[in-house]
Amino acid sequence: MRAPIIALLLAAPALAKPSPFQADGARHAYVLGRLAAAESDLARAVVWLDAARASDPAQQSLTRRAFEVAVAAGDQPRSFALARQLAAQGQADADVQMVRLAEALQKKDLAGAAAARKALGQAGYVQLVGPIIDAWLLHAKGDADGALAMLNPQGYQGFIRSYVAEQRAHMLSASGRWEEAARAWYGVRLGSGAGISFARVGEADALAMAGRRQAAEAALTGDDPASVAARARLAAGKRIGPLAGDASHAIAWMCARLAGDLARERPVPLALLFGRLANYLAPDNMAAWLISGDVLARAGQRGAAMAAYAMVPAGDALHGTARARRAEVLDAMGRKAEAAALLQGAAQAPGATAGDWLLLGHLHRRNDRFAEAAAAYGEAIKRDPDGSKAAGGEGGWSPWFLRGSMFERAGRWKEAEADLREAARRAPKEATILNYLGYSLLDRGESLEEATKMIEAAAEMRPGDGGIIDSLGWTQYRAGRYADAVLTLERAATLEPIDPTVTDHLGDAYWQVGRRIEARFQWRHALALDPDDRQRARLRAKLDYGLDAALAMTEVPH
Repeated sequence: MRAPIIALLLAAPALAKPSPFQADGARHAYVLGRLAAAESDLARAVVWLDAARASDPAQQSLTRRAFEVAVAAGDQPRSFALARQLAAQGQADADVQMVRLAEALQKKDLAGAAAARKALGQAGYVQLVGPIIDAWLLHAKGDADGALAMLNPQGYQGFIRSYVAEQRAHMLSASGRWEEAARAWYGVRLGSGAGISFARVGEADALAMAGRRQAAEAALTGDDPASVAARARLAAGKRIGPLAGDASHAIAWMCARLAGDLARERPVPLALLFGRLANYLAPDNMAAWLISGDVLARAGQRGAAMAAYAMVPAGDALHGTARARRAEVLDAMGRKAEAAALLQGAAQAPGATAGDWLLLGHLHRRNDRFAEAAAAYGEAIKRDPDGSKAAGGEGGWSPWFLRGSMFERAGRWKEAEADLREAARRAPKEATILNYLGYSLLDRGESLEEATKMIEAAAEMRPGDGGIIDSLGWTQYRAGRYADAVLTLERAATLEPIDPTVTDHLGDAYWQVGRRIEARFQWRHALALDPDDRQRARLRAKLDYGLDAALAMTEVPH
């Protein structure tokens, strides 16, 4: 039996509940609770808001704020209790009713779920979730045909259609209609572009249950954790398993997907609500815990994010992903040694994969530990010499490119060049490699004709990439074609307006064509864009002495 969701709060230090007298009344406790929430300490916020409510139980706004914090903290019992209390006080908006619906479904109380659904109404996000909830409640009553008729994607437009199509596939699997389910999952997979892993797993499960094992195996392409785990179960003669066998699990999938979509660009409270609803409805859905953790991390609630990731147990297919996310949060918190130790331990454990070493390399790369990153990428290459698994579907070139770029940053050019050329051999039409290798050669004054051809080819492949267009402009500059360089670098600056290197290059080109005031403006702008220390010193020298004198003084290549 999985630990209750209240365990999320164990990530914060245990606190004794303060008395109303310690808090100096409801107002003081409320302020302390808001402050704790603002400081990302949700556990402490819950405690202080409880104290505020105890001091002034008639203050309904305190109950509402306590409810919001309880949901954010993932405190299921408190969320359910406060939702009931708000409903009794006549404050049950859609968010409250969704929590009441989750509680009713968890208790298999169909009448209570129907009452909460009716109270949701039709406004706002209910236009999306309402029809799906209606269909699953009807399915739970035994009317599968009627429920499936409600989930007809052709009756919906826009993004709602994709949600309905996905839920129809869930329902067909839950109803044992395997051939129809396989076709529905195939449609979901096609509708998502390259395909999403859980749709492949759903399709494979339906195909296997329909007796089409070979087709099921063919559906499970890719090296994502879900597909790997599903292939292992299939090979062992076990059922892959339904993604959602009942209303609770299906609506949890809907909520998890909504949370991820809503938080794609920035965290919003509604995303966290849906993430927590998914946790409440299906605590065994590990993907939902990852999504909740991601939303919390983006919102700055790092302690709660760590606790959400920790809910994915060792041995689960997504445990490695959760561990990597925990390391990212630790790194963002400044606990870099802990983050490195977490990933180092995974990489050195028996059975460690190339992917484990890649994750460690990525962490070192983000922290400018170039030599350590190169070493980690080298270990990944040892464990996967073909690069097929470690490359993540990028054609086998990625580990060599990553190690080469880290060697280059570490000042080990001969080793860097060898790796970058190996990556280019493996992927001769990959613009990223051509641009990086070409620019590195150009910067060192080596193989200038070859470097120029590489960069020109990369620019032709990706004309909208500001970094590559900057490299193209710099080849023109280095060839003495300053007027051409100005035009190209102006285009690059339009594509990358906050890149200090692009801005710096444009300033140099302006200087060479006699536009000295504009050159100084660009250098000053580049200085404000947070360049690294070496570039900052070079920019200041240019502003003080002009381009020629500055280059003579610094003798640092671009």
